[in-house]
Amino acid sequence: MFMYGIIAFLIFGVVTNTASTVMKMQVNDRVSEDERFSWWSRNYAEVGRKHRELFPDSPLPDIARYSGWVCLLLLAAGVLVSLLEK
Repeated sequence: MFMYGIIAFLIFGVVTNTASTVMKMQVNDRVSEDERFSWWSRNYAEVGRKHRELFPDSPLPDIARYSGWVCLLLLAAGVLVSLLEK
């Protein structure tokens, strides 16, 4: 059971990071040179805000935000289940 939780946690983590990276690439292609985000920047909220301005119909900002919360909920559920099994 614990292994399934870890696998789900990793899958949602990969989805979150992939969505954030794709958003950053799309935003950097559209904005001027001085407004671009650096590749080592971890300001995902700002990237999501800028992406929503440039691409208002895109679901990527919502996917990135909600999959991050799902990751945290899965982690908390895994900890709770492991505590209750003892």
